[in-house]
Amino acid sequence: MRIDLKLEKPKGKVAAVGSGFIALDVIESEQGEHFATGGTCGNVLSILAWLGWQTYPVARLGKDAAGDFILDELADIGVDTTFVRQDVSTPTPIVFQRNIVDRNGQRTHRFAMTCPGCGQWLPRFRPIVRTDAERTKAEMAAKPALFFFDRVSPGILDLARWARGEGAVVMFEPSSFSDDKAFRTAVELCHILKFSKERLGHVKDFGNAAYPAIVIETQGEHGLRIRWHDKWTNFDAFDAPRFVDAAGAGDWCSAGFLHMVSQRGSSGLAAASKGVVERAVRLGQALSALNCGYEGATGLMETLSVTSASKLLRTLLGGKGELPETSENETRSTKSLRLCASCKPEKQPSSQIRLRGNSRGS
Repeated sequence: MRIDLKLEKPKGKVAAVGSGFIALDVIESEQGEHFATGGTCGNVLSILAWLGWQTYPVARLGKDAAGDFILDELADIGVDTTFVRQDVSTPTPIVFQRNIVDRNGQRTHRFAMTCPGCGQWLPRFRPIVRTDAERTKAEMAAKPALFFFDRVSPGILDLARWARGEGAVVMFEPSSFSDDKAFRTAVELCHILKFSKERLGHVKDFGNAAYPAIVIETQGEHGLRIRWHDKWTNFDAFDAPRFVDAAGAGDWCSAGFLHMVSQRGSSGLAAASKGVVERAVRLGQALSALNCGYEGATGLMETLSVTSASKLLRTLLGGKGELPETSENETRSTKSLRLCASCKPEKQPSSQIRLRGNSRGS
C-alpha cells in the first residue's frame, strides 16, 4: 500500500490530556548512559507536544531528583505540567533499559525494575487519586480533543468519563489484562483500544471487544491489524532505514495515529474516512520505524526537529535519504543524579546524564 506521508502540525490549538505510566528511563548502551522521560503515557504526550499539541499529563511523581528531572524535561519539550503533583511519599518510577547485542549479532534491549547497584526494587507506578481528577476537571482551561490512558484507577476512569463527555477521543492502551469491573469499564469508555499481541494476544476475544470504535493489535515486526467498522485490515510494517533500538516503537505508532484522527475530537473520529484512517495507521508505523534508528524511546524527537523528521519520511517510501547520525541539538549538558537511596556511594551506577536541549522546533 502506497500512501504519501506528511507530518504537519495541528491547525490551531489542540489539547490532549493523559494519565498513566510516566517514569524516568535510564538507558545504558555501548555509547554510555543517558536519562529521559519515559513510560507509555509520558512518551505519547511528549511526542504529541513535539508535533505541536498542547499536552497535559495528570500524574503523581516523587518530590525527588528523578521527579525534578522529568518535570524539567517535559517543560523543555513543551508539555504543560500544571497537573503533575509531586509527593514526598510517592517516589518517582524508574526503569532501567539496557541495550545489548545478542549472541546472533542482533540489537535488542532488556528492561529492569531493580537497581543495578544494590539489587533493590526501584519505585513503581502510583496512580492519581480522585482529588487529582477533580482538580484537573475544575481547572483545565482547554477543551480536550483527546484523553489517553494506559493504566486503570478510579481517578483515571473519572477523567476518562469527563473527557468523553467533553467530546474528546478516548484511547486506552493497556500493558496487561485484568478481568475486573474497572478494566471492563476502561474498555467500555474508550473509542480506541490498542494492545500488543505479544502481551495480550492470548486473552480470548479481547480484540473483539464490542465498545471501542477502533481496535488496534500490534504485531511487532509483522506490522499490525486494525478493526474499524467491524472489519479487520492488516498493515505490514515499514523496514526501518537503520535499526538501533526498538524501545518506544509502539508509543510512536500511537502518537502518529492519534495525531491524524483525534484533532477534531470524537465527532471528527466518527466522520473519518477510510483514507484518513489508513494514512493515520501508516504515519504511526512510519514514525515508529524512524525512531528505531535512534537510541531511546523518544530518540527521534531528541535528535531531529519535526521538519527534518517529515523530510525523512520519504526514506520509507522508496525515495532517497539517510537518517542523520548526530543531533541537531547543540545544547546538551550533564549533571550528577543519585537514583537509589539504598545504594552506598561506591555502588552507585554511572551518574552522567545527558539532558536534552530544545530541538523540538520546526
